[in-house]
Amino acid sequence: MKKSFLLLFIILPFFNYGQSNEILDFKPGYTPETIYNQTVTNSSDYEMTYSGSEKLLEVLKKNGTENPVKVKNVFNVETVAKTGKMGKDGNFPITIEYLQSSDIDGKNIIPNGTLLFGNATLSSMPKLDSIAAKGMEENLKNSIFQMVQSTFNQLAMPEKKLKAGESFSQESPLAIPLAGINLEMVITTTYNLKNITTKSAFFDIVQVYSMKISDTGFETGGSGNGTGKLVYNIPNHFISENTLDMELNLKLKHTDFNIDLISKSAYSQVVKISKK
Repeated sequence: MKKSFLLLFIILPFFNYGQSNEILDFKPGYTPETIYNQTVTNSSDYEMTYSGSEKLLEVLKKNGTENPVKVKNVFNVETVAKTGKMGKDGNFPITIEYLQSSDIDGKNIIPNGTLLFGNATLSSMPKLDSIAAKGMEENLKNSIFQMVQSTFNQLAMPEKKLKAGESFSQESPLAIPLAGINLEMVITTTYNLKNITTKSAFFDIVQVYSMKISDTGFETGGSGNGTGKLVYNIPNHFISENTLDMELNLKLKHTDFNIDLISKSAYSQVVKISKK
């Protein structure tokens, strides 16, 4: 009896750690002298259908335009990010190397060995300052540089203190070019903390897409949603897993034609973290 009581006394604190009264200090970001091996897979299916007058449909047919237009994309990217020592000003260097990237046909997207350099702090995402890629044209360099910096800006998340069952939301803009105009939408993403363990916190993700404005020359409408999971690595203050399935429906109406767009996409991110 004494042994049973002693065992219960020992394991009880560990059991309680994952209960709802545990507070998570959620502040995702990079830390000094750390290595982040990341794999990202992004797949998408688009189907765009034209409708309207017989004359319009005949023109599309003569031009060789399929109706509906169906496009499938798959992108796989592997990178390694390494951070250095923190300086007196609170900044620390970060280097990101592209190890491998490919599209649905296996074609290389970003040359292997491409390097990006920048600086980060414990409370802010990296700010890039340069890119190095042997033999790469300057236009492509600039495009990659801006794309990665934009991605970091979108990944910035607010610091929160949460208990299991609590949630927070954030909004981000989305512009989709369609038929010569930009359809502007707002993505509202809600993160619901489901469970906390000694090393990880687990979130459910729900996204809602809504139209922001309509172009005066067109009648536009659309909506969408997404669901996913997020795993937060507590010791390293970093998102180690992130998955999201999304569906988007857009409608564009004009006097002479209509366009219906259906998009389905899936995103998966896995990060392995180690110390130098």
